[in-house]
Amino acid sequence: MFEILKPDKKSVGRRLRQVKDELNLSFTDFGNRLGLKKSTINAYVRGDNLAPLEVLEKVSKIYGKPVGWFYYGELEEYIELYLRKLGYGKFLDEYPETPLKIKDELFRIKTDPIQSVTTNGGVSIGTFENPDWENDFGYPSEGYLDDIFFEMLYDTLKNSIRQEAQNYLSQQRGLDDTKVKELSDYFANQIYTSYDFIGNLENLTKDKIKQEVKEGYERLLKDSPQVGVEVSYDSNYLLGFLINTLADSQTTRQLLSDISQATVGMPFSQFYEGHELVEVIQSVRPRLIELYNNTTFDDWTDWAEK
Repeated sequence: MFEILKPDKKSVGRRLRQVKDELNLSFTDFGNRLGLKKSTINAYVRGDNLAPLEVLEKVSKIYGKPVGWFYYGELEEYIELYLRKLGYGKFLDEYPETPLKIKDELFRIKTDPIQSVTTNGGVSIGTFENPDWENDFGYPSEGYLDDIFFEMLYDTLKNSIRQEAQNYLSQQRGLDDTKVKELSDYFANQIYTSYDFIGNLENLTKDKIKQEVKEGYERLLKDSPQVGVEVSYDSNYLLGFLINTLADSQTTRQLLSDISQATVGMPFSQFYEGHELVEVIQSVRPRLIELYNNTTFDDWTDWAEK
């Protein structure tokens, strides 16, 4: 029925009492409607015993709530219980709107699912959301809920890191708006990825984010070879290599020379000539940085031909 969450007999009992009280039934009347003895329904309402599924199905028909409601309450209550059981209580304490946002997304999918195919970079990608997420108990399956939550977790934590980085970096000397944005996006990706890699996202609290941003910036300052602060992207992968190379005009010229030699058999000028091409190639760098900060090590590995 449920893989992770298990029904709590006390919670089920409280909801049965709610039904009894709202319908203004005595224990005898309530039991008669369900074909149960007074002592039996009394034990279910007190939470001494867990009411079996067949009893809850009968109450569901009387009260008009899905069977799942008697186990875990409204959809947002079920979502919160499930996520806390997964270990994301700290996250929910800091982002209490999450269960309602997930509920809204579920009903958005139910009423207006995305069914589309897009083509980018010569590759067609289909997005087909399943609107039939509601099971017999009125809830999505745990796997379905995982998919929505972890996508929301990704967006929420990255945005939180990015906002904290912008606030912190805007108070530091010598950083213009462009550099603040680059560093903020870099920290959002780097901090999130490092916690995700070790399976520790549930501990990435707002206080921890502040600490990570501050310490990360101090490390960059220490490691920068000259005045100012520069990010060194991971050159072990093509994307990071290109970003680092295009940061400097001379290394960009060398890259162009290598490409030119390999393709047309002629080296590219290492002096002023061809500066227009150098500038155009370097203009791609911000887009590469954006791509870097929205992808992961797994993506970069997948891009390499096996």
